[in-house]
Formats: sequence, structure tokens, C-alpha cells
Amino acid sequence: MLILGQFFGVPGQVDQTTFLIVGSLAAILMGAAKSGFGGSVGMLATPLMILACGHDAAMATGILLPILIACDYASMVYWWRQWEIRNIRLLVPGMVFGIGVGWIVLYYMFHGGADTVGRERADNWLNLSVGLVAVGFALLHVIRWLRKDTRVYKPGVFGGLAAGSSAGFVSTLAHTAGPITNMYLLPQGMGKATFQATTVLYYWIGNQVKLVPYWNLNLLSSPVLKADLLFVPALLIGVVLGIFLHNRINERAFSTVVYVLLGAIGPYLIATAGYRLWTM
Repeated sequence: MLILGQFFGVPGQVDQTTFLIVGSLAAILMGAAKSGFGGSVGMLATPLMILACGHDAAMATGILLPILIACDYASMVYWWRQWEIRNIRLLVPGMVFGIGVGWIVLYYMFHGGADTVGRERADNWLNLSVGLVAVGFALLHVIRWLRKDTRVYKPGVFGGLAAGSSAGFVSTLAHTAGPITNMYLLPQGMGKATFQATTVLYYWIGNQVKLVPYWNLNLLSSPVLKADLLFVPALLIGVVLGIFLHNRINERAFSTVVYVLLGAIGPYLIATAGYRLWTM
């Protein structure tokens, strides 16, 4: 295992077995999320990959971006032209702006002279914020269900800019913007195929744009790209699993799964990040 890790560019301070097993699990979840089994599942991929990388957030986010892009291309083939283009036009301008802001924040986190404690604190605040957003989205869904609010949401330019900017920013820092796009798209009443295809196209565009800041900040170094090769089999398993599960879940069950995952993952992020901030 040590020789395998060295060949694929895994740093010596990272436990090779943990890196392969936990990192593969993160790749499977990301592949499943991107190909049809609810984008919220992918939220677990980032904290898992950080654990796999020995809590090195820079390395983890760098490794995940090529995995995301590979998922995007595989998913685009399956969901080709099933998306709703109006939402893409509303979301993309804000997404580009959010990625630009995230670029600035990443620079100060990883290259702006912040010490290790400062970077860890920034990561924890980010995870705490994402957890709060996820819980908020889940609670809003429960409120809509209790009130039997079945109105279809028709977003305008402002809503698209706000959702796109938020998703672009969070995605750039932690690849965990699924709850934001879910909250924006699900209330529109579109079918699960249209919903999934629209998120696939949105993140396909966004992740290509994210290559610019990641390359500029040296988060896509040669060791990182070599390490990605380890997760290709797991990624393919995840994509097939996501498509398989998607085709066997009805419309209502699909939305329920997404929101249940939001409600489960959110408290986990809040508890872990809050504890680390409290004990720092």
C-alpha cells in the first residue's frame, strides 16, 4: 500500500490505507450524487476526502475537482438535453461572480500568509455555514409540507443571481453547494429527470470555470492529479450506482430523499464544526 501511494503521489504524512478507502468512498458518493441519486449525497464527499487527506483541506479540494469534472462529463452523456435551459441562464451569471469571490477567499486561506490554525478555523466556519443552510432548507421544506404549500416557484433574475452566486461561492470553497441548487430548483415542480439534468449542466459549467482559480492557486499540482487516478474505479461505480437508484425512485420519494439527507447532513456539519471551533 505504501508503494502504491508513493507511485500515485500521496504525501508520506497521509495514511495510505485511509486515503485509499475513505477517498474511494468519497468518490463513490460524489459519482452517485452527480449521476442521479440526489445532489445532497455529495455533501459528504468533501469532509470524507478531507479526512482521507489527513485534514489537508487544500489537497482534498484539489483532488475532488477533477473527480467532479469526470462525473460531470459522464453524467452529461446520460442527461443530454433533458435540462431546463431558462434556469441555467438565470444561475450562471451569479455563479461566475460567486466563483470569483471564492477565488479571493481561497487565496487568503491557502496562499495569503494565514497560519495552519487560521486555515483550519476558516474551514470550520465554512462547514458550519453549509450545515446551517442545509438545515434551513430542510426546515423550509417541512413548513411547506405542513402548510400543504404546493405552489410552483417561478424564479426571476434576482433569485437566479442570488442562488447562483451563493452556490458558486460555496462550491468553490468546499464543493458542497448541492443544498443551494436543490432549494432553488425543487420548488419549481420540475420532473426528477429535468431537475437532475439541470443540476448536471449547471455544475458542468461551474466546475470548468473553477479550473481557473484552482490552477492559479496551485491546488491542481502534479501529485494531486496523479492521486486522482486512484479513484477512477470508485468514481465509475458511483456513477452507475446513481443512475441505477435514480431509475428506481419515484418523483415524491426522490424529493423526500433529498430533503431527508439535507436534514441529516446539516446537523452533522454543525456539530463537528461547532465542536472544533469551540475547542480551538
